[in-house]
Amino acid sequence: MKQPELKANERELIKLIRYFSKRANALIESGELSAEHEKLTTACQNLEQQLYTHAQNRCAILDKRARLEKVVEDNAQCPQCKHADMLKRSGITSNEHGWRCNTYKCRRCNITFTWNRPNNPWHLVEFLELYIKELETALQTEQNEAMREHIVTSVAQMQDSLNRLRPVLNDSDEEVSALDAKESEMTRLIHQFKSYLQIEKIKLDMSQEPEA
Repeated sequence: MKQPELKANERELIKLIRYFSKRANALIESGELSAEHEKLTTACQNLEQQLYTHAQNRCAILDKRARLEKVVEDNAQCPQCKHADMLKRSGITSNEHGWRCNTYKCRRCNITFTWNRPNNPWHLVEFLELYIKELETALQTEQNEAMREHIVTSVAQMQDSLNRLRPVLNDSDEEVSALDAKESEMTRLIHQFKSYLQIEKIKLDMSQEPEA
């Protein structure tokens, strides 16, 4: 299995852990490994495994999040020529609602425009909620029966989409929130253990210095 990407502080600690592992192996061979250092070596090995497990989980959660952010398809059209074949996405901007939307350039009309829908599922939920309210308001005064049926059908379809989308987004938000909490916990643990190992390294170096 491919090793997960580690943060700088995680790499530094693992480097220190492996230094202790090498020293421990040397002490084992010479029969000088104390019970204290044996416990420290075991703790180091456990922490290294914990770091890799955490990094693996982080990678999986962030990868899932990144894929979720890309599920929205724009189906954008040039507002001038009403075609999509000559569009090139040129960037991302935020509209008056704070929703992230894609900007495009139409190479046929030589114009740049912002598509009128969000480019991510979280803002799409807000867009659909607002659009549903507008349709329901319009329904109150709409007299044409065919149009009323069309509005009712459209609202039902959008509500169904929202009902399926919201739980997925909520699960992702909870995963990321839990990951953030775990990241803070691991950062504290790494800092504390690194400081402890640095002290132990100094003590170990001093204990093995030849007597004058």
